[in-house]
Amino acid sequence: MVLAQDTKVTDASLLQPELQKKRELNFATMWKPLEAVASNTFRRSIISAIKPSFLCQNVKSRKIHPTGWLDGVRGYASLFVFLFHFIHCFTYKWLVGYGSEDRGGDNYRFFLLPVVRMTYAGQANVAIFWVLSGISLSLKPVQLAREQSWDRFFDTMFSSIFRRGMRLYLPVFFVQICVITAACLGFYNYAWALAQEWPFGGVNEAQFEVLATNWEQIQDWLGTMWELLNPFLHTYPKYDLHLWTIQREFQYSIVLFAVLVGFSKLRSHIRITLVALLFTYCMKVDQGDIALFIAGMGLAEYLQIRAENAVQLPSSEKPSTDEHSPTLLWGILLYTGLHLLSWPYEGAATSPGYIALSNAFTDFSSETDQRQIIGDQCRRVGAAVFLFSLCGCEWFRKPFMTNTAIYLGKISFPLYIIHGPINHMIGYPLVEAIWNRIGSESTFTYSFGIGFGFCITAMIVIWLADIMSKLVDAPSVRFGRSLQEKWSC
Repeated sequence: MVLAQDTKVTDASLLQPELQKKRELNFATMWKPLEAVASNTFRRSIISAIKPSFLCQNVKSRKIHPTGWLDGVRGYASLFVFLFHFIHCFTYKWLVGYGSEDRGGDNYRFFLLPVVRMTYAGQANVAIFWVLSGISLSLKPVQLAREQSWDRFFDTMFSSIFRRGMRLYLPVFFVQICVITAACLGFYNYAWALAQEWPFGGVNEAQFEVLATNWEQIQDWLGTMWELLNPFLHTYPKYDLHLWTIQREFQYSIVLFAVLVGFSKLRSHIRITLVALLFTYCMKVDQGDIALFIAGMGLAEYLQIRAENAVQLPSSEKPSTDEHSPTLLWGILLYTGLHLLSWPYEGAATSPGYIALSNAFTDFSSETDQRQIIGDQCRRVGAAVFLFSLCGCEWFRKPFMTNTAIYLGKISFPLYIIHGPINHMIGYPLVEAIWNRIGSESTFTYSFGIGFGFCITAMIVIWLADIMSKLVDAPSVRFGRSLQEKWSC
């Protein structure tokens, strides 16, 4: 090997590369664990958090609980409410009944048919929510009351009442903190401008005003959140109108807990009779939403009676699978419930299937407009009858026990409290952008813009709801339980 003439070869110069190499190895050795943490553990945790649950192949399929169908019904109802809040901003046709003469007539579209319209009937699905809440909150207390296990009954009621507020409000406040952050960063500016000159042919949902400074915005938001915390008010929070149900859910839950305690030591047949009378009374005094919670309590007792009868029967006398197939009676009840739930907001008096019922319920001597009252009451009765048919016939529960239904049930609450802000920030502007690109003059392009916009928005909403279910919703439940354990005597 030939060396340059001015290069001096010494022991130090020969050892220098070796020392440098060792020093580099030491640094590499020191950083290797940190790199492993940063590149593997942290990265995997982030990916695990944002990766949708249904894409995780290593997740073991859990055995569906016998009452798991309740979550499935809740999941579909939440999705249908989301769809309703999306499409009602683009058309008023969802208001009218099939074949009615309202809004220019010609109301013979497929999506206006009874039962079909359940896929976007907002108030009908909210009525289903109320009954489901009544069932879910009552199942364990009713079971313990029937077993006369009073110590466990008291512990259950204490836990339910103590944790109810946290269960409802903690996830809501997290989402609302994200909303005010987005507003301060300017992500709501276009949504606010769009609301000022509404370009669509449907409902212009009221939303909060984008104020001049972030401090003014935060003060306004804090005032709205303070009102939302008050269960004695019936407000429509301007930072998300759809949160009106949260106040009522909390209020009605407390009423239900009081009824559960008050009726707990009564004999079963007396308790069932009083629940039926209380349901009727609440409907009569225009407290129909509370009536639905009470109906849920009655259905919870019915489910418990069925479960007890199934256990008590000898194996030779237990009904076979064939005997669980739908009977004519349960089928009639199922359709009756769905038909009443599909009661149109307008045009019931001229819509086939509702004309006779509308005339029967209308007080023609009254000068007040009774359409909304009749519609609300019929939808409430429909929700109770629909869920009663599912409680009575296991075969009808099958669509609500699929993996899709159970998954939607798992993310139903996050989906409900997220979809409103996403609709305003992404969904409605997206439809406008699609129409600007392809036009909206023809029925096809008009419908395509709404449909394609909804599909994109739905993917975003479901993805975010999945993340929130893992990072916010489930931890809030655990937090409530841990707080209860720490503070209990």
